Order: sequence, then structure tokens, then C-alpha cells
Amino acid sequence: MIPRLCYISDGERGTGGRPLRDVLVRLARGGVRLVILREPDAKAAEVADWMQALAPFRASGLRVLASRRLDWARAFGMDGVHLAADAIPVAEARGWLGPEALIGYSAHSAAEARRVEQSGASYVTLSPIYPTGSKPGAPGRGESWLAEATRELGIPALALGGLRPSRVPGVLGAGAWGVAAVSALGAAADIEAAAGDFAAALLEAKE
Repeated sequence: MIPRLCYISDGERGTGGRPLRDVLVRLARGGVRLVILREPDAKAAEVADWMQALAPFRASGLRVLASRRLDWARAFGMDGVHLAADAIPVAEARGWLGPEALIGYSAHSAAEARRVEQSGASYVTLSPIYPTGSKPGAPGRGESWLAEATRELGIPALALGGLRPSRVPGVLGAGAWGVAAVSALGAAADIEAAAGDFAAALLEAKE
């Protein structure tokens, strides 16, 4: 089962300048159940420290993926990887990590999402749904686009880009399984409360 609330780390943009270790723990306490570590310049000791901090939460269902880094996934016992068009192909990653690994993929069209589904992806992120600071000037694609992209898609899709709790019902209604966020979670003034608000919105929208 793919968790419905995902945090994607992204350096200082994803933490508001705070230590990532602290941010990860607070998010896990607040209800985040999927973490994608997008920290390409991190040292092995840092990754080991993050994994140690998250160990108690992993025991209760938190899943941790490495962005692109299959070596991290294996070396640190992560649950899998998250890939993109310029990374190793999904089928190759699946062969390397095995049938139980979670393999996510950043898709930007319905065709791309369906292609990686056929290659063995566990889920996709679809973005940007709304305008986002990570892509200045780029318009959000909107809920109608999301609905088209998820139509007949056989794997879960996480909506990404400009998400906030008030937008959760709309994206779930358009076919998303859950949501992913960077700064809206990790850079929030009250990290744990932000995660709790997203988690509550997801629960309410699914009832």
C-alpha cells in the first residue's frame, strides 16, 4: 500500500533552513508516512543519521525512499527509490532492487505515467497541479489535467505542486490517491501541525 501523505526533501527549500533530521522527525510525528530523500550532496554519515532518526517511525509504517540513489536504497535498507526521466529506467531499478521495493516516478503526462506503470513502477507523482515556487512562472496544470492523467491508470498517483490542505479534496476528487509536498510540509512554521492538517484533510476527504 502506498502511503497517502508524502514529503520530498530538497535542501534548504524543503526545511526552511532547519536541520533535516529534526524536520523528518516532526513530520513523521504529524502523520507523514512516505519520505523521499532528495539530497544528492549528502554524505553517507548524514543519511545514516536520518535513517536512525526515522527507525521508530518505520516500525509503525513509515516508508523511506531515495531519490535516484539505488546505492543508498540498498546500503541503508530503504524501502525503494523515486526516479525521473533522466534517471535509471524503472524496469532496471526493479530488477536491481527486487519485487518488493517501492519504485516511484515523477511523471508529467498521462502517457508517461502509463508507460512507467507498464515498466513496473509502484506509483507516480503528477505535477505541477497548482502554481508552485519551485517552478517560478510555470502555470499549474489543474485538476482537469490530473483527472485525465489518472484515468485508467492502474497505480496510485500522488498530486504534487502547490498543494495545501484545502486543496486535498479537489485533487482526490480528480483521481489522486494522495498528495506530496516539499516546502508546504518541511518549511512550515509549525511542521508537525502542517503534517497533521494534511493528514486530517486526507482522512476527511476519503470518508
